[in-house]
Amino acid sequence: MKIIGIPLDIRPYNYDFLLSLAEMDSRVALSLPARESLGFKKRPADRAALDAFLYREAADADALIISLDMYLYGGLFPSRIHTTCLDDLLTRLESVRHLKSQYPELRIYASSLVLRAPAYNSSEEEPDYYATWGQAIFNVGYLENKRQRRGLTDEEQARLASCQQAIPDGVMDDWLSRRDKNRRVIKAAIDMVAEGVLERLVIPLDDTAEYGFAASDQLLIYRWIADACVQARVHVHPGTDESGCTLLTRAYLDQRGAPFAIATLCSGEDFFHVIPNYEDRPFRYSLRSHAAACGITLSDAETNIPVLAINGCGEVMQEAAETSYGFNVHSGTRITPFKNVTYYTRRSLADFVTRLTVRSADVPVVVADLAFSNGGETELIDLLDHEGALDRIQGYAGWNTTCNSLGTALATLAFASCGDCPSAVKRFLQERLMSDWAWQTEVRFSVQCEFVAARGATYADFDAIADEVFAEIPVRLKEVWGKHIRRGFGGNIPDIIHLSAPFRRLSGLSIKLASEEKK
Repeated sequence: MKIIGIPLDIRPYNYDFLLSLAEMDSRVALSLPARESLGFKKRPADRAALDAFLYREAADADALIISLDMYLYGGLFPSRIHTTCLDDLLTRLESVRHLKSQYPELRIYASSLVLRAPAYNSSEEEPDYYATWGQAIFNVGYLENKRQRRGLTDEEQARLASCQQAIPDGVMDDWLSRRDKNRRVIKAAIDMVAEGVLERLVIPLDDTAEYGFAASDQLLIYRWIADACVQARVHVHPGTDESGCTLLTRAYLDQRGAPFAIATLCSGEDFFHVIPNYEDRPFRYSLRSHAAACGITLSDAETNIPVLAINGCGEVMQEAAETSYGFNVHSGTRITPFKNVTYYTRRSLADFVTRLTVRSADVPVVVADLAFSNGGETELIDLLDHEGALDRIQGYAGWNTTCNSLGTALATLAFASCGDCPSAVKRFLQERLMSDWAWQTEVRFSVQCEFVAARGATYADFDAIADEVFAEIPVRLKEVWGKHIRRGFGGNIPDIIHLSAPFRRLSGLSIKLASEEKK
């Protein structure tokens, strides 16, 4: 089967992950545009190059997976700062309809994000004014939405009025105008699902919360979905950077034409009721939506079907950096490393590892390590290694938000179970362990807060010492791997053959490992 794709951007989880998944099945040919055509951070993609790619590749393709944020705006970050008029955006969206009319057998799977509103001051990914007014803008959206749905206390009402008065009119006008365009594009995409132009539409919610601008937008979006009667083909859920994996999995399973059912195994049943960090609903609802979007059926069967092994948190979810390095990602300050006691009282990690190890002897098992935000759990890795499970599981994901990792894990489970290239499965497993756990949890913040800072550089500004940084990181990664993974993979530490920072910052590193055949 030939699948072509327009990814969200060039970061590894949006670009490389797709290639790694496709490599797990020799019957899949995946074609993506050249990286250099896809823009860089806030610089938008070459739209003419994207059109040329589509019309060059579509003639003999079975399916297209397309990020509308890339195709319409030029990428994720450009979607947050663009000044394109609505008519131009909708005209460009019509190009997708034209492509379908030319190639009616082409099945098109799309994603279109709800514009986010992060709860902090930073313009790294948002408009310049967000560096000053970001927190206030978030507060306005959060409190306005809460006022409409539940009411506010006198203190909250006063805070809302204070924020509204403080934000310059031009700032809020720009913010609301872009959100309106975003909603109208999503409405048009929903209509294209109803018309049969799009097979599926995934609408991810990036960095969202129970209340806020995104929650308010959802009321309209769900109404449009219901009016179009496409509830079964449009999926709205927390996430973003996993959406390409989700679309690829859906296209892959649809082309296979056979049902794919999985069972779940969790380290603590309470986790299904937790609202994870940066998300707006209990985990159980996100699990159902992500599985449905992928084309995966959740089953209660205990045997003979692949297993998604979910390592959840206790009563509250922490950042991985808090437990390993003692770093508060919100304040940027060092703290004493700690793990909330409910990580022990509300789950049974040892029993979880024992059960998944037993299941892995008979069926494919992929671990979704969702205990923390922004990194995996070292105690889990230690137990998996001790039980000899790292050689038996088929995949691992634990790299960012809960749903980012969940979507990656579901996609991995589908391709690892149905594909025919075990060496590609093993390589992706090891790369995820090296990146999601070893880098994110154990190495990143010591490099960022000590090695980089001591040289006068920062998380997103280290070009002057890049050679030093990229020489130091592999040393530390191998040291951590060797300390914690002693039994798995024959006790061998994988060779790191490529290390880069596609967006020139210390999150989202691209880490490539040598395959077994090349050793």
